[in-house]
Amino acid sequence: MSDENIEKIILYHLIFANEELKLSEEDFAFEKNKQIYRAIKELKKREEEVNVISIKNIINPDSTEILTYISNLVEHKYGTSLEFAYKTLKTMTKKRKLILLANALEREVPNELEIDSYIENQIKKLNEMNADTTKQETLQDILLETMEIIEKKMKKTYEENYFTGIFDLDDVTNGLHREELTVIGARPGMGKTSFALNIAEKNANKNFLVGFVSLEMSKTQIIQKLISKVARVDSNKLRTGKLEEAESIKVIEASNKISNLKLDITTEAKSIQDIEIYAKRKKNKENLGLLIIDYLQLITNKEKTQTREQEIASITRSLKLLSLELNIPIITLSQLSRNSSNSKPTLTDLRESGAIEQDADNVIFLYKENEEENKVVEDITLDLQKQRAGGLVTTKVRFDKKYSTFVNLEMKR
Repeated sequence: MSDENIEKIILYHLIFANEELKLSEEDFAFEKNKQIYRAIKELKKREEEVNVISIKNIINPDSTEILTYISNLVEHKYGTSLEFAYKTLKTMTKKRKLILLANALEREVPNELEIDSYIENQIKKLNEMNADTTKQETLQDILLETMEIIEKKMKKTYEENYFTGIFDLDDVTNGLHREELTVIGARPGMGKTSFALNIAEKNANKNFLVGFVSLEMSKTQIIQKLISKVARVDSNKLRTGKLEEAESIKVIEASNKISNLKLDITTEAKSIQDIEIYAKRKKNKENLGLLIIDYLQLITNKEKTQTREQEIASITRSLKLLSLELNIPIITLSQLSRNSSNSKPTLTDLRESGAIEQDADNVIFLYKENEEENKVVEDITLDLQKQRAGGLVTTKVRFDKKYSTFVNLEMKR
C-alpha cells in the first residue's frame, strides 16, 4: 500500500469516524493531505464540527476539487485497520526524519569541533524520534472495549462470527475469528477443497466478500464443485455434460444462486506477494472479510530462502501478519507429510515446516480411519488439534463426493 493511501486512510478516520489520534503536520508528506489536516486541526481549535463542507470552506470555499477529493476518501474505508495504518504512518514519519538527520550529519560532521557534544545532541534527537507513537490506550480503555464486546455477544448483536457449518466445531470455536490464521490439513482425497468451499459458500452471502485463492484447480473446476453442491447434481455428470432435463433445470437455478454470492475466485495469485496484493486490493475496494487459500505448499515466495522449510515458514508468518493487518480470518489448506497416511495425523505431520503449527491460531485435520477404503459417501473425522483461544474437539462429518458436500451426522440445530 502506498504512502499516500496510508495518509488517506488516516484522514478518512479523522473526518468520517471522528477518531482522536496523536498527529502533527509532519506526519503528512503529500501537500493536499497536509492541507486537509491543517483544516481539521483549525476546526477542532475553533470547536467547530469537522465535515466535508467545513474543511472545504477553510481551504477554499469555491473549490469543488477539494470537495471531490475529500468525498473520495470514503473509498479507503476498508484499506486496512486503523491501528495498522496509524503505525505505518508514524513509521513513514520516522523514516523522513532519519533521512533529514542523515543529510544533516553528512553536511555538519566534517566541520564539527565539539564532536562528543554533537554526538550527544544527535542521540537525544534519535531518542525523541523513537518515542512511543502508538495510539494511546490505557488499561481502562482496553477493559471497557472488551466489556462492550462481551455485552454485545450476550445480546447477540456482535457480528464477527464466520461459522463453518459443522456444529460441534462451531460450538467449541464460536466460529472463525478476525486476525486468526486457520490451517486445515489433510491427505489427498479427504475433501479439503470441498470443505473449504462449503465454508466459503456459507459465508459469501454476508455483508463482506469471501476471497478464494486456488493454486491447484481452475476457476471452472471450482464453480463446478459449487454447482454440484448447490444443485445436488452428480459432479461427474457436470464434467461429462450427461444431464437429464430435471438436472439441467437444477443447474440453472443453482447458477443463479451462486451468481449472487459475494465470492471472488482467483487462480492468478501464485506467490505470497501476489496473495498479499490481491487481499489488500479486495479489502480496499470490496470489503474482503474472509480469505481462503488452496493450498499452502503450492505457494511460492519471491524472496530467496535457503530451504523449502524456511520458505514455508516465511509464507505462514506472512499470512498470519496479513490476517492482523486486514483484520480478517484467513484459512489455508495444507498437505500432510506422507508418514501421516493410515494413522491419526498430529501437528508434526504438517508438511514441510514446524512453523505452520507455530503461526496458526487453529489447526484442523480431516482424516478417515481406513484410508484404503474409497466410497462415494464416507464418514470423515474432523479433529481440531489446536485452538489458541479455546478448547479442542473431535467429531465425525459425512463427505458426499458426488455432491462435494460435507454435512453434520447429527442435526443439532
